[in-house]
Amino acid sequence: MFHRILLSLAALTFVLPHIGGRRSLHAQFLGPAPGGQFELAEGVQLDRVEGTALAQLERVKAFLADEKWDDAVETLRQLMEGTDEKLIALNEQRYVGLRDYCQLQLAALPPEALKLYRGRVDPLAEKWYREGVSRRDRRLLLKVVEQAFAGSWGDKALLALGDLSFESGDFAAARWYWERIIPHAPPPNSPTNIEQRQKSSNRDQWSRLYTAWPGYPDAKLDPASVRARLALASILEGDRSRAKDELLEFNRLHKEARGWLAGREVVFAEELAKLLAESDNWPTTAEKTDWPTFAGSPARNAIARLPVESGGVAWRLPLPIAASATRPFAADDPHAPLSYYPIFSGELALVNTSREIFAIRTATGKPAFGQSAAIYRDPLDRTAGEAALPALGVPRYTMTYRGGKVYAWMGSHLTNQPLVDASSMKPGYLVCLDLRAEGRLLWKISPEEGWMFDGAPLADDRGVYAAMRRNDIRPQAYVACFDPLTGRQRWRRFVAGAETPNRGVFGQYSHDLLTLFGDTLYFNTNLGAVASLSTDDGRIHWLSLYPRARRGDMERLAPHWSRDLNPCVYHRGVLYVAPADSPRIFALDAGNGQILWQSGAEIEDAVHLLGATDDYLIAGGWRLYWIDLKGQRAGRAVHFWPEGSEKLGLGRGILTDRLVVWPTRDKILLFDRRTAKPEKTIELGPRGVTGGNVFLAEGSMIIATGSELICLQPGKNKQESGEKREYAVGSRR
Repeated sequence: MFHRILLSLAALTFVLPHIGGRRSLHAQFLGPAPGGQFELAEGVQLDRVEGTALAQLERVKAFLADEKWDDAVETLRQLMEGTDEKLIALNEQRYVGLRDYCQLQLAALPPEALKLYRGRVDPLAEKWYREGVSRRDRRLLLKVVEQAFAGSWGDKALLALGDLSFESGDFAAARWYWERIIPHAPPPNSPTNIEQRQKSSNRDQWSRLYTAWPGYPDAKLDPASVRARLALASILEGDRSRAKDELLEFNRLHKEARGWLAGREVVFAEELAKLLAESDNWPTTAEKTDWPTFAGSPARNAIARLPVESGGVAWRLPLPIAASATRPFAADDPHAPLSYYPIFSGELALVNTSREIFAIRTATGKPAFGQSAAIYRDPLDRTAGEAALPALGVPRYTMTYRGGKVYAWMGSHLTNQPLVDASSMKPGYLVCLDLRAEGRLLWKISPEEGWMFDGAPLADDRGVYAAMRRNDIRPQAYVACFDPLTGRQRWRRFVAGAETPNRGVFGQYSHDLLTLFGDTLYFNTNLGAVASLSTDDGRIHWLSLYPRARRGDMERLAPHWSRDLNPCVYHRGVLYVAPADSPRIFALDAGNGQILWQSGAEIEDAVHLLGATDDYLIAGGWRLYWIDLKGQRAGRAVHFWPEGSEKLGLGRGILTDRLVVWPTRDKILLFDRRTAKPEKTIELGPRGVTGGNVFLAEGSMIIATGSELICLQPGKNKQESGEKREYAVGSRR
C-alpha cells in the first residue's frame, strides 16, 4: 500500500597535518574602549522601501478609502512591475519584498476591486497555469503565484505546485503551497503565541495575524481535498503527532468527505486513519553513510543512521593547529581549537586546512589517489601575518561534496581586518574540485576588491551558494550564487548589516553558513537578522529580526559569542537558530519568518545545534540540552547533562536514530535520544585520545581534534596508538 501511494500523484487524484602550515597564535583580545566594554549601535541595516514607493503605497490607501478601485489596482500593479525588491515591514520584526507586499494588498481587496484586478491578470495567468500543468513546468506555475497570486488561478497553481513537490518527496514544500490555500493558525499552546494571541481582540484577528503569508483570498477548491493532502504528507513524512492532530481536525470538518486515493474512491477520514495505523510497520529510512557537508545535509539536520562503532585507534592524520585562543571558547580547546569538520562520501574522508584539501580512505587512512593525501595545495601562504593581528574568533574548516565535486573556502578566513591595515588583506577564495578526476581543479573564484567570502559554500544541481561580506565599522552580509560548471556569478543579494563587538578595530573570523531546503536558502547572518531567499534569483521571501545582545566586555565575552558554524537547522517547516549575537535560541516558521518561540538565556553556552527531532531540539556546549518543541514547554530545556555547573563538553556531537553521541575531553558519552538517559561511556584515555568533533563513517568513529583526525575502529586494540599518516600530509616545522 505504501509504495503504491508514493507512485501515485501525491497519492491523491483530484482535479489535478601540519602541511607547510604554521601555528598561528591568537592575539590578546583588546577592547575597543577602556576596560574592554562595548555597546553596539541599535538597529539593523536593511534595504528598505523608501521615497517614491512609500508615497505610492500611501496613495493606494487613499484610493481604497475613496473606493477608487481602478486607481488602487493600477498603482499596485505598477509597483510590482517596477520593484527592485526592497523590503517593507509587516510589523516590527518581519519584512517582505515590496512585490510580495503588493500581493498581500491585492489579496485583501474588497470583492469589487478584486474582480477588476482579476479581469486584467486572469487571461495571462490562465495561459501560464494551463501550460504549466500540461508541461509539468514548475517555473510557469510559480509565475502565476508570484505575479498573479490573487487572480482566479492562484489557488489552482498552489495546488499543482504542492502536488509536484509531493511527487518529488519534498513534503515540506508541498505543505507550504497547500497551506496557503487554506491558511491556518499556529498551535495554541506555544508560549510566544499565547502572549501574542492575548494581545489580539479575538481569535479571528489572531488567525489573520499569524496566517501563512500571503494566504489566498477566496479559494474555490474543495477544502477537504486540500486538508487530506496535508494529513497524507504528515503520515508519509513520519510526523505522526502532526498527522494525528490533522486527522482530528479533518474529522471535525469533513468526516464524511470522499475522494480518490491510490486509484480508488474512499472516505478520506477512514482511509487516512488506516494509513496512519499502518505507518507503524513501514520500513525505516535506509542507512545514511555519507556526510557531504557540515551537519550532514544542506538542511543542517542529518541523522547518522549508522551503528556507533568504537575500538582502538586505526590511524591518525596530523593537522596544523589553526589558532590558539587566549580565553576559553565554550566547548572548545583554547590551546588547539577544534577547527576541523571533515566530510565523508562513500569510502572517502575529506578534510581541509587554509591551504590544502586532503582525501583519504576512511578504512585505512591512506591517500585516496596516488601517494599524497593532498588533492589540492595552494603554493602561497595567504594567511601570512595573521598571527600578529588581534582578532575575534577562530578559523574553522569544512566543505561540501555534491555530484562528484568538492566545494571549499580556502585561504584566509578573516572577514574583517583592522582598518589601519586593510590594504594588506588577502581574502579567501572558493575552489571546485572534480573528485572523479582525482581532485582536478575545475574553477577558482577570488572576490573583487572590498569583498570577502564568509563561509564554506553549499551546492545543488542549479547553483553554488555562499555567504559574502563587505566590511566597514558595520559589516554587511550578502548571499551569492555561482554557476556549478564555470564558477560565474549569477546573482548576489544584500541581506543585512550591523555592528559586531570588534567595531572594525580588530580582525574577525566569521563563518556564516547557509541552509538549503528545496528551492529556498535560509541565512542566519549573526547580525540581528534571519532571512529566506530564493535559489533562483536571490529574492528575499522574508526577513525576521531578533533581539540582539548589544552590550558586553571584550575581555569576558559571554559564551554565546562563541557560536560559529551555526547555520539555521531546518526541520519539517520550522527553522531553529542560535545566533552568536543573542543568548537565546529561536524557532521560526520557515514559510513566513514568524518567531514561534525563544528559549531562555540560561542556555547561552549551547554553541552547537546537533539536530531537531519530532520532540526535541538537541544542543551542546559545556552541557548537553534537550529543548522541548511542543506545547507550553516549547523552548524550555527539559533535560540537560550534567546537572551541576561543571563544564564538560568539548566539541560537536552527532545524532543517530536512537542516540546522542556527545564528546568530553576524556570520554564519548552516549545518551538515549528520546529519554535523555545515559546509555554508555567510551573511555578515550586508555586509547591515548582526547575528545573533539565526532563523526560516524563506514564502521568507524572519527574524532577531529585541534591537531589531528583520529579513527577508532572495532577490532583494534584499545592500547594501540594507531598508524600516523604523516607522509600523506607533509612534516611539521
